[in-house]
Amino acid sequence: MSKTVVVTSLALLAAAALLPAGATAEWLAAGNAERVDALRSGVQTLRVALAALGALLLALERFAPRTGTFEPLVASGLHEPRRPSGRSLAAIGALLVIALGLRLPALGVGLSFDEIDTLVHYARLPLARVVTTFDSQNQHLLYSVLARISFVAFGESAWAVRLPAVLLGVASVFAMYRFARRVASEREALFAAALLAVSHHHVWFSQNARGYTGLLLYTLLGSEAFLRLLSAREPRGIGALVEYGLWMALATLTHATAVFAVAAHGLVALGALVASRPRAVGPNRTRPLLALVLAGAISFALHALVLPQFVATLLAPTMPGAQTEWKDPLWLVTETLSGLARGIPGGFVTLALGSAVALLGVVSYARQSLAALGTFLLGTLITIAALLATKHNLWPRMFFFSAGFFVLIAVRGVVEAAGLLRRWLDPARISTFAGAGLAATCLASLWTVPGAWRPKQDFEGARAFVETSRAPGDAVATVDMTVMPYADFYTAPWTPVDNVEALQALESAHARTWVVYSTPTRMRAAQPQIWEHLQLHYRVAETFWGTLGGSEIVVAVRER
Repeated sequence: MSKTVVVTSLALLAAAALLPAGATAEWLAAGNAERVDALRSGVQTLRVALAALGALLLALERFAPRTGTFEPLVASGLHEPRRPSGRSLAAIGALLVIALGLRLPALGVGLSFDEIDTLVHYARLPLARVVTTFDSQNQHLLYSVLARISFVAFGESAWAVRLPAVLLGVASVFAMYRFARRVASEREALFAAALLAVSHHHVWFSQNARGYTGLLLYTLLGSEAFLRLLSAREPRGIGALVEYGLWMALATLTHATAVFAVAAHGLVALGALVASRPRAVGPNRTRPLLALVLAGAISFALHALVLPQFVATLLAPTMPGAQTEWKDPLWLVTETLSGLARGIPGGFVTLALGSAVALLGVVSYARQSLAALGTFLLGTLITIAALLATKHNLWPRMFFFSAGFFVLIAVRGVVEAAGLLRRWLDPARISTFAGAGLAATCLASLWTVPGAWRPKQDFEGARAFVETSRAPGDAVATVDMTVMPYADFYTAPWTPVDNVEALQALESAHARTWVVYSTPTRMRAAQPQIWEHLQLHYRVAETFWGTLGGSEIVVAVRER
């Protein structure tokens, strides 16, 4: 048995046996007596989780196959990458430097509502409070931990709360290259990493103080480990299982939608089991499924302290009782297409051509390996089905974990499109033509990157406009999604209102009233009476647009 596994397992079992639930809960509560009982339950759950994980690791190592007939579950279509050449290492190193350079400009400009929520309600908390709080779907737990560490290291600022997203985004460029080498050529892998590095959308998310770039990173690393399990011939120990379990557990700790990527892996593994039945694959049959179990065990341990909160928060309906277009599948399609068009040269024309090219990529991967294609696409399909079934808001960002897979499909599509010219060009020229097309795509994408550096939501611009436009004695009101940012982050002395009567009372006491609101789609659904009142009695003085679609800041004014 591996000494490392044995030591780790014994350490986990010892921690489970010796961790004092009461004292640990009181330490985590930091003097808040109301939280002690809940935390004591969380610590007890953690002890059970650690014991189960330790026992599972011992069992996996003890019964790991070391003899017998070994054949891969997936016999073809997946690559066993060779050691990268010096030129490849230099290229990926240069891409990482470029990626970092593109993600630093304007890093502290224009936080969005969700970013401010992360800063105010999580990054400002002591670390013990961060890891024991899951009271909102805006809590991307692992990201909040990293943001808190960034605050401790660099002080509170907009750029500090975004810094972990930058670093995770740059790391995901390398993870893209590593994953791509399992399913594509070395050149395609480098171009996929390059396209991600200079992608407008990837830069945007890398400057977004949320967990999405971390989710992409861990999904790519976990998916690479998963494909390695599918194509393994002679497994040695349980290292690959542990690696997969760790990456996917970190993904779920970052964002719950990672569960859908794990579910996609499970379906691919079952499909591979069925397809491999005519062959004697031996002990490799069970390893991908055991890796999924291990991912669940590690994720359970990581969530143990907040498990009751986690379940309750995720199952809570989004905007209950409100009718909003965010739950309409047609809105998801149109908003996704609009968002993609905004981030590429040529807009919808390029998007239409790109869709045809992407279809060529899908067909090519289907011919190469259904396991690879299933890993690419099933997570997205399961996510759509789950969001529709739970009547959750259908935000395009929920699918960002699949961004790397779609980049690979696009790159393969360009290669296949060039291959259509084989009647007129010799193979060497086709390869050159494909490389030129991919290089041109990267350069065109790079051209759009500065658009990602603009404010996501221009709360600051709206505040400056109101302060310079208002007269002494004017009232300024915030409503719904502008209340928290202006009160808790910008500390503006404005009046929050949550019903039309409060707004009318403010109007009656002042000659002129300003109202600052955001995200009209939500306003109409969440505050219909205030919305109707604003449409009837106010004029829009100014609208401040950001890069977060549909989340403009509107300044309206009424004179009595």
